[in-house]
Amino acid sequence: MEINMTLHLPRDAASVPVSRQVLDSCLQTLGVTPDTRADIALALSEACANVIQHAGRGEKYEVQVSARNCRCTIEVVNTSSAWVAGRDGRRAGAIAVTSDPVPDDAEHGRGLKIIDAVADNLQLTGNESQGTIVHFEKTLEWLPGAAGQHLISTDNGRADRGSSQVP
Repeated sequence: MEINMTLHLPRDAASVPVSRQVLDSCLQTLGVTPDTRADIALALSEACANVIQHAGRGEKYEVQVSARNCRCTIEVVNTSSAWVAGRDGRRAGAIAVTSDPVPDDAEHGRGLKIIDAVADNLQLTGNESQGTIVHFEKTLEWLPGAAGQHLISTDNGRADRGSSQVP
């Protein structure tokens, strides 16, 4: 089983809870644990807020989600022609999350550190044709008897069409 979802959203703060609730509803239906869903919701909120803050006026952004092999992969894409620059002010193809602490009085800079703390494999990339992409993954943990776990474990994600037996 594989689930793919893409949301095309306006650059508006009201889009953040919408994207979070749509994804959370899908994960809840599959039987993902509340703690895992909470981590994903927090990371998604931070990624969307980051894109909304840095996108150009009136522009849209995308949330692309893929769930397969007990892993949820999320990309929040700022499709703006403006994209993130590196520390030296030059454009960068990939930006690393540093271990440098964020000052207590800083108004910005915590979002990527939060995502990095609750998710797996955080990557921030960008180029002029694709804009900026915040990519992160999270291993899915299941409630007992979860439909999603059963569907994923059935013949490596493909349901057995010739049998009514449940593995």
